[in-house]
Amino acid sequence: MKTLITFLVCGLAIAGPAQTSLKTFTSADGVFRFQYSDVLVNACTSEQTPGNPASCKSQSTICDGPGSEGITLACFSYPNERFKNKPSFVGADFYVSEIQSATTEQVCLRGSPNWYVISSKPGITTINHVSFKTFEIGDNWTSHGQSGPAYRTFHDGKCYELGIQTLISRAEYDPGTVKEFTKKDSSEVEGCLRGVLNSFVFLK
Repeated sequence: MKTLITFLVCGLAIAGPAQTSLKTFTSADGVFRFQYSDVLVNACTSEQTPGNPASCKSQSTICDGPGSEGITLACFSYPNERFKNKPSFVGADFYVSEIQSATTEQVCLRGSPNWYVISSKPGITTINHVSFKTFEIGDNWTSHGQSGPAYRTFHDGKCYELGIQTLISRAEYDPGTVKEFTKKDSSEVEGCLRGVLNSFVFLK
């Protein structure tokens, strides 16, 4: 069992140390909360309906796990303009969604039947004393690929999915015309989004 330690490193390679601040997001229904760097952008606009008072309309194409078919409750994006000279990086998001089709813990923790599962051995991760079933999921299509971890837990009768998804372009560019999206760049983005994940807590 893995335990995630709360920390946040975000934008240091570009902005320099101590130049980011933390903000707090609390869900509209008061069920959960997390912290995020001001480098990140809220990719959702409010969309309240009688059945989903806490849901939001996503402004990003990767605010859910591919095939999860969840209702997005929160989504924060790493701005791709920070790598505008590295077009292979399309975007990366942290999201929280409710899987309304999973009405029991067994179904919730089984994962989605529509997932393309990258990791064949799901594990258990503890985030602030709550256990989550962990999957590595993704999708591929012409010249693009999307992947990242998804974390499922059944809380107070509902199935919640937390995840990080990164979208990469595999388009061909003439040598020397664009810069490479490096492992250091990838670590910066992942560290920023994992900091949000690690701060996630249920309030009730």
